[in-house]
Amino acid sequence: MFRWKVAGVLLCVLLFWELITRLFVLSPAQEVLDSHLGYLHAPHASILRTYEGYARLTLDQFGLNNEPLPEVLPAKRVFVVGDSLVEAYQVMRDENFVSRLRNKWKDSLWFNVGIAGTAPDQWWTAYDKFKSQIKPTHVLLCVTSSDLYELLLAKEHRDAKGALTVLFQPVDKPSRFVDVKLWLYEHSALVTHLTWKYKNDIRAWLAGDDNKQPIQESYVFVGGELQRAVEYWRFVLKKFQASGVTLTVLIMPELDYFPNKKVQLQVRQGYAALVNEATKLGIPILDSNAAFIQDFEKSGQPANGFSNTHYGKGHLNAHGHQVLADWLDEQRDVILR
Repeated sequence: MFRWKVAGVLLCVLLFWELITRLFVLSPAQEVLDSHLGYLHAPHASILRTYEGYARLTLDQFGLNNEPLPEVLPAKRVFVVGDSLVEAYQVMRDENFVSRLRNKWKDSLWFNVGIAGTAPDQWWTAYDKFKSQIKPTHVLLCVTSSDLYELLLAKEHRDAKGALTVLFQPVDKPSRFVDVKLWLYEHSALVTHLTWKYKNDIRAWLAGDDNKQPIQESYVFVGGELQRAVEYWRFVLKKFQASGVTLTVLIMPELDYFPNKKVQLQVRQGYAALVNEATKLGIPILDSNAAFIQDFEKSGQPANGFSNTHYGKGHLNAHGHQVLADWLDEQRDVILR
């Protein structure tokens, strides 16, 4: 009898924390496994995020951060692709830069294909996946220097002459374990929160590593890595060009903000390679860093960071999305050329 009482108390405690997590922290993951892109949000998922800022969103029929597609698509359709900086789960939808530009440019469709944790080769895969429904005329490829480094995680196929033919990221294969994991994520916000928040600690514990060190994102290329990353980047750009869309590369802000009203550009090894290869292929580059520095010198408001996180760190806040949207609005002739 005592054991049943203890089990009942534990169950009540878990249910209590499940309710608190759902109401105030985040929603269950509601993910599906895509064979090429990995884990994506389910179509029409309702999600809550409070890790940075606050956002409560209902996703579109593709599981992306958009309003439903209009019945009649406008003549110009801008496919905005990137990682979590584009996905923008830290702010309400009408605050992110893609939605702001969609509202500014009424005669064009701005379609958000931001997927957290993805690299440029997967952005081409996402384009290939959604192009039949969106029929993009323009692509805005949103990158940071770290994206060049993350290309190195891709696997490759080459033809008999050694020419690169395919890039792909290794993803989980369907299995009973994956089915159980997705079921737990879908039904429990608490499991989702504990896994996402402490996944590095959990992995270290499972591996028996008591001396886990924090992961340092140095993004430094060693040996021939830079040459290989540049080759992969050029391959992705050529794939987009060959599709016939009008392609523009947007360099997303890479800045550190400090409370003493100073801002510092993060100088990373991949920046020059991103710019140089796009320039060689005749692709316009829009570097947003100068616009953010100029705004901070004028307004004193950091574009990154939220009241519940570190000052000037993390993803773009609502002010940052406003700055980016206003600056891109001035670049309309470049994007829609």
